Amino acid sequence: MASEKTSPRLRSMHRTYLFLILFLSLVNTLTAQCGACQSLQNKITNGDFENGNTAFSSSLEYVTFFPFLCTLCPENTYAIGNNATLFHSGFSGTDHTNPPTGDFFIANAPGQEGVEVWCQSASVVPQTTYTFTFWARDIANNNNPHPLAVLRPSFNGEVLTDSLLAEGNWSSLSVNWFSSNETTLDVCILDFQSQTGGNDFGLDDISLTACEPIVLSQPVFAGNDTTVCSRDEINLGIASLPGYSYEWNTIDNLSSDQISNPLFTLNNTTGIPQEFAYWVTRDSAGVGCIETDTIHIDVLSMAEFELGEDVFLCPGDSIILIAGENWDSIAWSNGESTPSIIAFEGDYEATVSSGICSETDSIRVNTIDVPSTNLPPLVEHCNTDTLILNSAVEGSWLFENLTYSNPIQVSASGMYFYLYDFDNCSITDTVEIQLYDLFEAQLMQDTTLCSGTSALIVSQHEGLWSDSSFASSLNVVQPGIYTIEVVNGPCVDTDTTVVMGIALPTIWLGSDTTFCEDSPLLLDATNENASYLWSTGDTTASITTIGSGLYAVEVSNLCGTSSDEILVTNFICSWQLFVPNCFTPNEDTFNEVWKVDGYNIRSIEIVVYNRFGDAIFKTNDMDLGWTPNLQIGDDTYTYRIEVTPMIGEKEVRTGAIYLIR
Repeated sequence: MASEKTSPRLRSMHRTYLFLILFLSLVNTLTAQCGACQSLQNKITNGDFENGNTAFSSSLEYVTFFPFLCTLCPENTYAIGNNATLFHSGFSGTDHTNPPTGDFFIANAPGQEGVEVWCQSASVVPQTTYTFTFWARDIANNNNPHPLAVLRPSFNGEVLTDSLLAEGNWSSLSVNWFSSNETTLDVCILDFQSQTGGNDFGLDDISLTACEPIVLSQPVFAGNDTTVCSRDEINLGIASLPGYSYEWNTIDNLSSDQISNPLFTLNNTTGIPQEFAYWVTRDSAGVGCIETDTIHIDVLSMAEFELGEDVFLCPGDSIILIAGENWDSIAWSNGESTPSIIAFEGDYEATVSSGICSETDSIRVNTIDVPSTNLPPLVEHCNTDTLILNSAVEGSWLFENLTYSNPIQVSASGMYFYLYDFDNCSITDTVEIQLYDLFEAQLMQDTTLCSGTSALIVSQHEGLWSDSSFASSLNVVQPGIYTIEVVNGPCVDTDTTVVMGIALPTIWLGSDTTFCEDSPLLLDATNENASYLWSTGDTTASITTIGSGLYAVEVSNLCGTSSDEILVTNFICSWQLFVPNCFTPNEDTFNEVWKVDGYNIRSIEIVVYNRFGDAIFKTNDMDLGWTPNLQIGDDTYTYRIEVTPMIGEKEVRTGAIYLIR
């Protein structure tokens, strides 16, 4: 806000400016309907009925247009339209303002005194005079005398005596109403015609107007008086509002003098503070409601501070950054507070202060991007082949104070330096070389291992064995493939030996057995890497038996000898059955019994049948024969024999027996 310590020159300018504001306000009052900081407001909504049957109420019944029907023939009805004839053939008339397309209120009123034909509520400003205006006309298409509508306004239920007789074409009635302390208004148009047979009218262009004060969103504000440092940027005023115009007394040191919040800045290097006064004038809504406010700004002096442009250095070089001597304090981003610092590659920032003012500047120290030699910092090499160092940049090598051309064949370990020039920079790259000899593993030849024993595998050097142990030898108790890896720097040598496992021979000729006389038995004692001696004198892995007897074998390998034996017994495997086909049981001691005979029989069932199929003899014993008694006479009998041999499947034999006495 305006400061109390305004200079005489500024006070004189203010008086001149205020006189200009009063003069403009007087001219505006004389030439406009409303005074300064006021606007003409119409409180009636849809007073021209162009939005149809909305924003008002009526005691009459609303009807809509139906073609070829007399929509408004019933009394106590109204419609909204642009031609009264369309609603009633006895009516005529069009809109007051925009004939023939505009809409208006068309009424066939009842013969009832004081009926409310149109009403609406509105907000109003206290202590304000409002003008209420409406237009009306007669719409009865009848040249004969007929009752005319008598229309009167009412304000918050108070009916005025002023009335408008709806006769002929459009005419208007305007009345004033003072709001006193009211903030709302219920306004109505009433019809006081009590006769029928006419009383048909149109309404249009209803308005309630007054000059109301403009409600400002906020007062004008130039800003609080302030003190700033040289080159500081501050915004004056506040954010602009729609419909308002702004003007500052000068554009000096401002980004604009036609906006609400211009940017102010000043470079004051005079050594003394400078004082400025700015005032802003706002015309609210363009109606002459003018306000003004002033801000005072003191700008302190401060010398400009710069660290300079970004710099480029050769690799490994440094630079001195200078902030200067004439400051109250200096703060570098690396924590130092001296007038100058030594800087290498990186970003640096310094803040200097003079009194309450301070400034900050930054600088980047860059290293020149030199071409890469593509050389590694460390090379570990195995002496099994030749090592060549070759740089991608033209230059020379330095090793033990001797200079070599590029590329260089390396024959000794040590530090190798590569020198080249680029963009006025002398560049040195360093490579450390470490050469290593190959340590050979040299394991023994493949070997064998008997079960239950161990073997020692020996290497010339310590190394990592395949079982993850680290030593120069490995004691093994199991057959397998064993590997050692001997490492010396990048040199790696591996060797492998195979330990083959050998066990005592395993022999089993089988259990003692028997077999047919015509089926020799194969005896097998095969073992890997073994020799054989049979009791038959044979030295093969297997033999075939040649008869009954005890057969034995000895099997030998590097780990020892094993033996086994088997008893083999031969027997007759064929079988036979003998069945006589007749006998003479006549007690002469000759051929008295019918008896089945045979050999190599495991089981037997013998049944004899008479001619009627009756079993008359049955036995499971071949030693038991059939001796018929005297009641069994001479005849032919049948037999059925189920026989199972010692070797073979069951068989059934049948036949006839002749009994002769």
